[in-house]
Amino acid sequence: MKINKDLVDASLMLSAIVFGLIGTTEFADTTKKMILMALFGVLVIVLIVCRVIAGRRP
Repeated sequence: MKINKDLVDASLMLSAIVFGLIGTTEFADTTKKMILMALFGVLVIVLIVCRVIAGRRP
């Protein structure tokens, strides 16, 4: 399976920006905020792993 580096980079930047925005925004329900932060945190980690894998392939 081929991993497109540009797509992974763009998705990683967008996910990191959204993660930061969620972290700085005040929510009425902290449970929803923690769930969203956990989901985007996992997404950022998965994209970092994909970026490392794509960087090692020739």
